[in-house]
Amino acid sequence: MRTSKVVTVVHPDSKIRIVLRSMLEAHGCTVATDHSCSDLLSDRTRLQPDLILLDRSLMDDEGVEVLAQLSQKWGETEIVFLPESLRGDSPSSSPISQLLPIIDRFLQMRSTRELLAI
Repeated sequence: MRTSKVVTVVHPDSKIRIVLRSMLEAHGCTVATDHSCSDLLSDRTRLQPDLILLDRSLMDDEGVEVLAQLSQKWGETEIVFLPESLRGDSPSSSPISQLLPIIDRFLQMRSTRELLAI
């Protein structure tokens, strides 16, 4: 039985991936990272994520198709788009620290029905 939640961070900026990985691991999560949606879909880690944190800039023209593929592969996994404030040369720690309560809430939910009830 798995004790920690698995979170996959998908972001093109390695600095942001490192910061989010460190923060989430310190919070008790198992973390996988990818720099693109194609890497995520290739499933190199073989982990079933409970939550995917995804940079919206990776959703280009094929965004709906990518979301459909993610849903087909991991139907119960929740996807959260990361805030735009995490883009740029030096991500502020404030938006990252604001993510923790949101991430906690998503990881405590069991289904999309619970999300709709919020």
